[in-house]
Amino acid sequence: MRLPDQTPMTTPRQPPGPNPDLFLARRAAAGHPDAWAELIERYGRRIYNIAFQFAGHTGEAEDLTQEIFLKLYRNLGRYRGNVPLAGWTLRLSRNLCVDHYRRTRTERRTVVVSEELLKRHAGSMDTAARAERRERLRMVYQTLEEMPEAFAEILMLRDLQGLSYADICAFLDLPEGTMKSRLRRARLELMRRIDRRRRALGDRTPTRRGSYQ
Repeated sequence: MRLPDQTPMTTPRQPPGPNPDLFLARRAAAGHPDAWAELIERYGRRIYNIAFQFAGHTGEAEDLTQEIFLKLYRNLGRYRGNVPLAGWTLRLSRNLCVDHYRRTRTERRTVVVSEELLKRHAGSMDTAARAERRERLRMVYQTLEEMPEAFAEILMLRDLQGLSYADICAFLDLPEGTMKSRLRRARLELMRRIDRRRRALGDRTPTRRGSYQ
């Protein structure tokens, strides 16, 4: 007697679990204070550091950070959970940061590097090293003001702020390959312009990669 064909047993597919980013965004948009506090705890420092790099001063950076979080609050209802909330938040902040940078870049061309920026980059150096670092930073920032905005932006994010590649891709809304290509071209252009400045001052020592910081 022939046995009937047996159909293998299958495990029913489980419905996907809740998206934690989407859940958090919806709760914050609905006005839950604990959800909003969690958003600030997650992204507040990162957003402030970016804002500081574009603003250059604590007061302006704090104001810019508040603007960004106000924009975030107003737009949380549009978040659909199809991308990480961190990246979506960074991308949302870009226009405000760039707009602020555009408004103030002409003014900054005549201003030396602020003590706040210097303190962030100089760390615990001694007096002589800090003075040398200050001169390098002053030249870098003055050169950035003359460069195409896309190049200045990516150099501030990576080389001066130290953002990860993932955060930069999210902020600029670029694939990683395109971002890295732009970063390479921006670094070469910055070194070329710094070399030209140094030659004008009588210094013909070529700038080595990484030594402009």
